[in-house]
Amino acid sequence: MPMTTVLVAFLMISAWSLISASQQWGARRDAYAAAAAAARAAAQADPASLRYGVIVDEVMATDRAQAVLAAAGYEGSVVVDGETVTVTVSAAVEYVFPSPGFPSEVTGTATAVARRGVNGDEGG
Repeated sequence: MPMTTVLVAFLMISAWSLISASQQWGARRDAYAAAAAAARAAAQADPASLRYGVIVDEVMATDRAQAVLAAAGYEGSVVVDGETVTVTVSAAVEYVFPSPGFPSEVTGTATAVARRGVNGDEGG
């Protein structure tokens, strides 16, 4: 009887941990996906400008990234450095079984770089 009690308690704690960890992983995956989509959208510069080496417009890139994040239901920060755009998103984790040991928020960060020649008319 005592062994059964210990085994059942162990199995319940294991199931609780597995469920909480999978919910945290899902929230982190969604935050990263939103950050990646926003970074790709922000790095889409004007092809004619990229052809001549012009960097990504910071205001337009930030607006595009924030629009993608808002459509996905997230908020985040956007950093534009030349042709590189980095987006960081924070997402709340909603646990089925709340616990003090797991974080209530996770972050996802993604970077995208504007490149020449993606649309095929980079000719000379």
